[in-house]
Amino acid sequence: MNMLTLLIQSLVALGFIARAVGKFLASEKARTQFAALRLGRPARWTLGSLELLGGLAMLAALAQPFLVFFASVFLVLLSSGQLLLQAWRRRAQGAGTVALLLLGTLAAAALQPLGLKVLALPKAEALPLDLVDSARTVKTYGEGQWFESVKLGPDGTVYLTANMGENYATGDKSRARAMVIARAADGHERVFFQLPQGSTAGVIAFDAQGRMFMTGQGTQLGVWRLTPDGKGELFAKLPSGAWPNGITAGPDNKLYVADAALGIIWRIAPDTGAAERAVESDGLRARRFIALAPGANGLHFFGHDLYVTVSDAARVLKYTVEQDGRFSPPSVFAEGIPGDDFAIDSQGTLYITTHPFNTIVRVTQTGRRTVVATAQHGIVGATDAAFGVLPGDRDTLYVSTDGGAFSGDLKARGTLVALKVNAGRRP
Repeated sequence: MNMLTLLIQSLVALGFIARAVGKFLASEKARTQFAALRLGRPARWTLGSLELLGGLAMLAALAQPFLVFFASVFLVLLSSGQLLLQAWRRRAQGAGTVALLLLGTLAAAALQPLGLKVLALPKAEALPLDLVDSARTVKTYGEGQWFESVKLGPDGTVYLTANMGENYATGDKSRARAMVIARAADGHERVFFQLPQGSTAGVIAFDAQGRMFMTGQGTQLGVWRLTPDGKGELFAKLPSGAWPNGITAGPDNKLYVADAALGIIWRIAPDTGAAERAVESDGLRARRFIALAPGANGLHFFGHDLYVTVSDAARVLKYTVEQDGRFSPPSVFAEGIPGDDFAIDSQGTLYITTHPFNTIVRVTQTGRRTVVATAQHGIVGATDAAFGVLPGDRDTLYVSTDGGAFSGDLKARGTLVALKVNAGRRP
């Protein structure tokens, strides 16, 4: 698909540039066509300049996929206008070439709609501020190292899932390198686990027994089970087309995984890896074609209630698990929050990361929504959050970030940030 897209873009760009050059050099073909349309040199030079601009924009889009959609819209309008003019003048000379370039331009837009997806991103609702007492950047990591998740082990070790080499703009994971970094309470770090090339590390969860699990994408699609000595196996495989995203342990100690593509919450046995559909709903899916944000993303239990962020809908859903293991129909717990993953405190208050919107939003059980941290606190590209587990650290909200990689900065540096939650918010 990527090679086909590049080929079509290149042909379209060169086609429009060639037409523009012909107009500037006043080729016999260009003069004949414009004479037939009863247009002179000013019109020929104007159209040539517009075609050159569009062709160069399409060439630039080879390096920056974000531009493809906008260059395509410009060239479609330009080509359509020329075809309408020819139809009005009843002159078909050269119309076939214009129509062919028009079709190629439409194909380029359809194959690479990134610009449209960015425009169609859900909007974050303006919310009142109630900022944290303090923020500290624990560490800024190397260029191109981005974090998807942060979780704390029972002993207070901070685990970060780091990804490198993935192209956010195209979704290409072929060069991806991923690892889990373990950071001890004294600041010492080590690579805890490394994934095969072409795989990406997702979200980490611990069950009630302290066992460690992680979602994964790319060549290794499913759920990993990791041992305390840093070994791992992909023990639960999910079907092709799945997007295992958030993961959590339920009150039944089964694992629950949010599938951001298929609109499913998977229930997985932590001993065998057997997976079944716990919930399947259109409300957990992203919009077709135009969605850049995921569908179901983060999920966590508070008691028997399961909260799920649906990023593309800017919504948090709430399910209740019944005694027979079935889930009640969802209710909307919060709207206007394009959430990624989140943490829940002991009072059931959600602290939701909003990734490209660079905020942490707090939602209480009464539904009150406030922004508690912004980019000025260092959480640019916040992806996940987790509370400290040791005495004296339980009011610290650890936040992982991609450093702005989602916005197209391939050299962005992921960070680990520690936020001190306002006094009195947690017991």
